[in-house]
Amino acid sequence: MNKLKRIISLVFFVFCLILGTFAEAKEKRSFLEAEETLLMFVGENLEVLEIASRQVESARQAPAVARVITRKELRNNGFVTLKDALETIPGFYMAQKEWGTQPYLRGIPDSILFLYDTVPLGSDTSKAYHPLDYELSMTGVKRIEIVRGPGSVLWGSDAFAGIVNVVPMTGKDINGFETGVFGGLPGNQRGFFTNWGGNGENWDLFLSVSGRKGEIDDRDYNLIGFWGDRIIPTPSADRYGIGESEDSEYLEGTARWSYNDMLTVSSRVTAYDKNYIMNSSSAGNTWREDSKNDTGYIRLETRLPLWNQSTIRMNGWYYWLAPELDVIDRTFQHTEKTWYGEIVFNWSLFENTGLFSGGVSFREKKVENAPIWDGFLLDFISPTNESFLPIVTQQDYSTRLKSLFAQYRHRIGNVDVWLGIRNDEHDAYEDNVSHSVGVVWTPSEEWQLKLLYGTAYRTPFARQLLDTTEPDLEQIRCTNLQVTWHPLEALELSATGFVSRIKDHIKEDPFAGLSVPNHQDFQGIELESSISPTRELDFTVNFTLIDNSGPDETYNYNDFQTVDEYGNIVKHFVELSYPYDTGPEKLFTARAEWRPNEKLTTSLRLQYISSRELVFPVVALEDSIISCSGVWLFHAAVTIHDLFFPDSDLRISLRNLFDETYVTPGTYSSIDGDPFEVGITVSKRW
Repeated sequence: MNKLKRIISLVFFVFCLILGTFAEAKEKRSFLEAEETLLMFVGENLEVLEIASRQVESARQAPAVARVITRKELRNNGFVTLKDALETIPGFYMAQKEWGTQPYLRGIPDSILFLYDTVPLGSDTSKAYHPLDYELSMTGVKRIEIVRGPGSVLWGSDAFAGIVNVVPMTGKDINGFETGVFGGLPGNQRGFFTNWGGNGENWDLFLSVSGRKGEIDDRDYNLIGFWGDRIIPTPSADRYGIGESEDSEYLEGTARWSYNDMLTVSSRVTAYDKNYIMNSSSAGNTWREDSKNDTGYIRLETRLPLWNQSTIRMNGWYYWLAPELDVIDRTFQHTEKTWYGEIVFNWSLFENTGLFSGGVSFREKKVENAPIWDGFLLDFISPTNESFLPIVTQQDYSTRLKSLFAQYRHRIGNVDVWLGIRNDEHDAYEDNVSHSVGVVWTPSEEWQLKLLYGTAYRTPFARQLLDTTEPDLEQIRCTNLQVTWHPLEALELSATGFVSRIKDHIKEDPFAGLSVPNHQDFQGIELESSISPTRELDFTVNFTLIDNSGPDETYNYNDFQTVDEYGNIVKHFVELSYPYDTGPEKLFTARAEWRPNEKLTTSLRLQYISSRELVFPVVALEDSIISCSGVWLFHAAVTIHDLFFPDSDLRISLRNLFDETYVTPGTYSSIDGDPFEVGITVSKRW
C-alpha cells in the first residue's frame, strides 16, 4: 500500500509538471522577478524568509502561513529569548515549566521543528528539548522565520505543526564591533555580548560571543538523597535536609564566513549549566535537578549557477549533543551525533513563471547511552518506599534516513499554485510519504487568499523505538485558509482558519510512560491586525481560538510492584485515561510601539492566556485535575539611543508588571508564574 501511494503521488506530480508546460504566461514579469525587485529596493526592511520554499522570498507571497520577526522588532520589544518573541505570534503558547519552556502550536505540544541557520536543534531522545530560553542568545540574531503548518515535504521529520528558523547575522549586517553588557532581577542576572562583522570585496565574516550567569530558581529543596547504592534507595531518615539553589550559566559562540555568496561555512557552539527545583504537591517533596549540555554544529554550503537560470546547492552539517542531567543525587549522561548531507536543484522554467525545487538527502544519527526510564519517579521517592528504585537503562542505537523531495510552483495570471512531495526511507521505522499542495490568489494589491494543505510526521520516542520494531509514525494532516486585506500601507488585517488531524499519536507522559496510540482533531482561527495611524505609532493585535476533540489518552500505569518468592519483580498495571493537553484554548496579544523621536523607542505589550489544566494520576489512582485560571500579563520596553555616547543604546525591559501571584501548570504540580522581571542592556557600536 505504501509503495502504491508513492507511485501514485509521483505520477501525479509529473503530470502537473507536464501540464505546466502548456500554461500560458499571463504576465511578462514573473513572481520570481517581482520578488527580486522587492528585495532590491526594500532591502532589509522587507520581511523575507527562506524556509517556505528553499528560496528567499517575501512572507506575503510565500507558499505557507508565514511570519518574520526582524532584528529591529527583537530589540525594540526587549525580546531576550526565543520564547519572548514566539509568544507574540498567533497560535504559539510558551508554557512555563520548572526546567524551562514547553512550546505549543495550535494546541499541539512539542510539535515545532526548531532550526538555527537551517540546522535542526532538537534531541533524538526527548521531544521536550527546546532551546527557547537563555540557551539561545538573541544578540547575534538577524531575524526569526516562522511557518505555521506542516513542513515535512521540504524539511523532513518533525516539521510537524510548524517550523521556526533562527537566522544569524552576517558580515554584511555589521561593519565593525558591537559590544554590550546586561543585568537584571530577580536572580542577579548578568552577562555580556560581542559581535564583530567584516565585509570585503568578495567575502564577509561574522563572529559573536555571549555569556550569561544568574539564578533562575531561588527556592530551597528538601530531598537531598535518594538513589543510594543504585540497588536500594537511601533510607527515608537520611533522604531529607535543606539544599540551596545555585546559579545557572550559559555561553555561546557563533561564526559565519561567506565567499561571493557561493561558499558559506558557519558554526555555533554552546555550553550551559541550568539549575532548577522540581516539586510534587502530592508528596510534598522538592528536589534539585541540574541540566548541563555541550552542543554545536558546523555547516558547509555551496551554491553554483548552472544553465538557464538554474542553480545547484550542496549543504552538509555535523551536529552534536552531550546532555547531562543530575536528578537528586544521580547523573545521567548520553551523546547524540548527526551527519547530514543534501543536494538541492532549483530551476526557473517557462519564461520564469515556474520554479522547480528538488533534491536528495541522507542523514545518520548515532545515540550512545540513551536513558530509558521504566517507572514514575514520584511513586518511588515516597517515604514509604524503602526497597525499590526506578529502572533506568541506557542503550545505544543509530538510525539512517534517505530522502527524495520535490516541489513545483507556477504562476498563471494572479494565481500561484504549487505541489510538493517527499519520500523518506528509514532503516529503523516505517517509510513515509509527505505531500503539500496549495494556491495563492492575489486578485488585487489589497486582497490575498492562501489555501494550503499539507501532511507531516514525527519520529518515534527513543523508548518507543527501542521497545518495538518499526513503530507507526505519528502523522498530521492540516488545511489552512488565510485571507488578507491590505487596503492601505498603514493597515493590514488577516484571518487564518485551520483544521488539523493527528493519528497514531503517542504521548510520553512523566506520570505514566507511553500512551496507547490515539487520534485527535483540532480546529481554530487566528486573527491578526496591524495599523500605523502615524509614522511614530504602530499597533498590532492578534487573537487565537482553538478547539480540540478526540478520545481520552489511555495509559497502562504501573501502580505498584512486588517481589515474588524467586526474587523477581512483579508489576501490577491499571488502565488510566485522561484528556489531551491542548494548553489554553484562547490567546490574545496587543502591542503598541511609539517612536516620538530618533532617540527614543517605547513598546508596550498586553497578553492574555486562558485557563489551562494539569491532569495526572495521583498516588490513590484517581484522576486528578489541577485547573489554573486565565491570566493577563503586561510587558514594556524602552530604548534610548545615543544617551551616553554616539552609536550607543540603553534598553530597559520589564515583564509581568502587574500580575505576580498567578499559578500555571508545572510538571508534577502547579507552580508560581514568572515574577516581575527587569533587565537593563547597554550596548555600543564601534
